[in-house]
Amino acid sequence: MASEASCWYFAYGSNMNVRRMEDRVRRRGIERKLGYIQDYKMVFNKLASESKGTGYANIIPQSGAIVYGVLYKLTEKEMKTLDKYERVDEGHYQRKKLEITVEENEQVTAYVYVALRTKEGLRPTQDYLKCIIEGAKENGLPQDYIQQLETLETVQAA
Repeated sequence: MASEASCWYFAYGSNMNVRRMEDRVRRRGIERKLGYIQDYKMVFNKLASESKGTGYANIIPQSGAIVYGVLYKLTEKEMKTLDKYERVDEGHYQRKKLEITVEENEQVTAYVYVALRTKEGLRPTQDYLKCIIEGAKENGLPQDYIQQLETLETVQAA
């Protein structure tokens, strides 16, 4: 695998959960580091197909806002595997390249999933938000950001 080209992927939602990511790409010990996107806000407006009123994580431009997350170093094959989970071919998310800030204000270009099927007024389920918070905690995201996540209103899964 060392000879295979790699790229950075920035996870801001449930893929911050390391076990989930490792299971999805079928590889343990993925290189990762913390980062954030400036002038973006995380929202839960990605329409969940299986129930009404629930939304998945998405990011939208908003001046002055910050979205924290985890950068994973993946192969292009692993990115294509993630595309299937994120339903890129079905038009649910698109993969975009954005500049991510990491330690010492270094900039890294990474793939980020941005939702295409959105609706206002959606909320995450308790289990989905719990997965995001677990990922935020295990990766050491800033405590005030985790506290913001913990105060979000959720809905019961249908």
